[in-house]
Amino acid sequence: MTSRVHVRWVPVEPGPADVHALLPLLSPAERLRFDETPDAAAATRFAVGRAALRMLVAELLTEKARSRDEAAPAVAAADILVTATCPQCGGPHGRPIVEAPSRKGKPVSVSIAHCRSGVAVAASWNGAIGIDVEVADVPAETLESICTLVPPASRPAGRRWEPVQHWTRVEAVLKADGRGLLVDPAEVKVEAHDGLVTAELTTQYVLAELRVDPEVRGSVAIEVREGKKAKAPLVGWRRLELDQLAVAAPQPS
Repeated sequence: MTSRVHVRWVPVEPGPADVHALLPLLSPAERLRFDETPDAAAATRFAVGRAALRMLVAELLTEKARSRDEAAPAVAAADILVTATCPQCGGPHGRPIVEAPSRKGKPVSVSIAHCRSGVAVAASWNGAIGIDVEVADVPAETLESICTLVPPASRPAGRRWEPVQHWTRVEAVLKADGRGLLVDPAEVKVEAHDGLVTAELTTQYVLAELRVDPEVRGSVAIEVREGKKAKAPLVGWRRLELDQLAVAAPQPS
């Protein structure tokens, strides 16, 4: 069975933006994190990511409910609970978690990625996922750092070496793993064969490239469940605008 991954891309201009209309969607812990983030642009992307993730999961839950009952009410984005706990310090940051099992009891796996051009969110009921996006035009010192972090032995053989694209593969796998950069990126072994790109860490992942913007490189990683054959995931994505997210937020009474 082909794994499905749902992605939403929200373009955001570099620098801060007025996202206060989105704050009613955020939990108290998330609002505190927003307020305490000193970089206004980073705070903007954080709020956009958490709002977009809720909107995506609410949409998927509504579709599932209406596949059983066409008259089922829409699930509100504001009703989606998103939590995060750092595995190292226990703080309210790190991999986001959404408590939204499917009718078969499978938990939904979610992931968020930021770059200066925008925010991407992903969700799947088919296993742990990770997503990463990076602007393609990076400084020479950044390329040098990537080449240091991803030595030749961990790069896929037989493919043209694209440092930024490859880094998104590594980051996506580390996010799917859940430990992020607590793991040495060199431990992620990427292979390409027969048109399929896979990666090994503590388990196997399949990867798909993501092109949400001509200036952005992205990747999605999804785990291969035990006993299943690795197949390229089916990744569907759609663009969202900031004003669409604001509509999903509770309105003041």
